[in-house]
Amino acid sequence: MRSVFIWGKRSACLLALLMLAPPARPIVSDPAKPRFLDEKMGTASKGSAEQRILAAIDQIRGGRLADARATVDALLLEQPNYRLAHLLSGDLYAMRTMALQTMGAGAGKVPIEKLEDLRREALMRINSRQNKEPHTLLPAHLLVFAPNQQYAILVDAEASRIYVFKNVDGVPTYVTDHYATIGKLGSDKFREGDQRTPLGVYFVNNHLSRPYLDKTRGAQADLYGVGAWPISFPNELDKSEGRTGSGIWLHGVPANTYARAPWASNGCVAMSNEEMLDIAQYIQVGQTPVVIVPKAEWVSKVEWQSRHDAALSLVDGWREEWETLNTQAYLNRYGRLFKNDEGQNLASWSSQKIAVGVGKSWSKIRLNELSIYASGGPTPRLTTSFKQDYRSNNLNNQMNKRQYWQQEDGAWKIIFEGAANS
Repeated sequence: MRSVFIWGKRSACLLALLMLAPPARPIVSDPAKPRFLDEKMGTASKGSAEQRILAAIDQIRGGRLADARATVDALLLEQPNYRLAHLLSGDLYAMRTMALQTMGAGAGKVPIEKLEDLRREALMRINSRQNKEPHTLLPAHLLVFAPNQQYAILVDAEASRIYVFKNVDGVPTYVTDHYATIGKLGSDKFREGDQRTPLGVYFVNNHLSRPYLDKTRGAQADLYGVGAWPISFPNELDKSEGRTGSGIWLHGVPANTYARAPWASNGCVAMSNEEMLDIAQYIQVGQTPVVIVPKAEWVSKVEWQSRHDAALSLVDGWREEWETLNTQAYLNRYGRLFKNDEGQNLASWSSQKIAVGVGKSWSKIRLNELSIYASGGPTPRLTTSFKQDYRSNNLNNQMNKRQYWQQEDGAWKIIFEGAANS
């Protein structure tokens, strides 16, 4: 994914120029006339830090430099460590005497990699504002909420964006979204230390408060800002695929930083401290799913309902075939790559189930607190979680179970099944 943005001096600068400058003229229309000679007091825009940084960009693009100056000054008064705001401030001072051809041209001797990071952050924020889909469409990844899951978190790795959706009668309803930082080398984590953010369905399984981090991490606690909310990477499927790593958290940022670059973490998802606290109010430890996808997919309510119904039908079909002792149809639900939490493959699993079925005269299976979430990317998957209540003529059993489904020959097949770790 990172290669998309290694346009550096070409595409990033060109797009920044298009965003910041009116067509066919430099940002300053008459560079020979110093701006400070006739500069007027401007009006600062109001709103969140992101709304104001975008307002300042709009004001520069529209030639309203006094308003941009007032907006940036007010923002820096409130957020003195906002590096992107400092970059715009430097540009605004430089624009008093010269025309600038790209964002950050007035920054002086700033390392090029730092400038590129800030330009990417600006472009991520601009692109997010242009994306109205979360407000008008539904996320294709949040298909079935368990009744006790009040909220779900969706992370769009490509867009460096984190979304919160509320469970309103089973329908994901938009609450808020924020800019977020992911791994230095992008997404799709495979091994410990690869500086990538994992892709998949996870759950918030803890809260590490700032006092706790101060006590246990010492000076390093500041890296996580207001605190951290660990997620369940590696999940059951990750482990079966040999993925390794630990310590993947949602967390804040150091006190001397307002926001980090789009790709700057060691694999975690980081937000400004005030935005992390905003997200935190929607987190239920042990309940809230965190669905991390390479790129979010947005669909109409009709399409979402169709996928919702199909996902429910898929799981219930599996349950019914198992319950009615239709062993062959039941086993056909499992894919060639299947593994369970005890390491069995499809052949050994099938042999065991056939042998067990011989002794069954009846069974009754209920799935409670069912949730279904979809991960995107080149290999779409479904993650189902539920409390399984199994009863038969010779066995009663209850467990928390998780399944992972994947497309095989045009049909959804189970590729992992076992006890849910979280």
